[in-house]
Amino acid sequence: MLAVVKTPRTSIRMRGFIPVPVLRVLRNAFGENLTVTTDGDDMKLESVFETAEYKEFKTRLAPADYIRTYRENAGLTQTELAERLHVSRAYVCDVEHGRRNISKLFAKQLAGFFKISIAHLL
Repeated sequence: MLAVVKTPRTSIRMRGFIPVPVLRVLRNAFGENLTVTTDGDDMKLESVFETAEYKEFKTRLAPADYIRTYRENAGLTQTELAERLHVSRAYVCDVEHGRRNISKLFAKQLAGFFKISIAHLL
């Protein structure tokens, strides 16, 4: 659903499901100037992993980006990750910044630690 308000100084665009209370507020505020349209495919759900945007974004990611993302999502510092995997912090830092390649052993450790496929890391 798309809600568009056109007044000399106001333009509001909302995509997706717009709750009825929000529409009421908009109708009260803008009256006849409020136009609500639907795209026709409001109910279509798509996996984020199947979108063209995600596929294009994924091509720009290096294995180091995955490591940093998983580490940050786990709430770990480089030092904490290094301690848990029995490697140096400098090694983790170098891998995350692309200065060192990920060894197969380290990739296996990371995959096991984060419970992910090793394919993400190699």
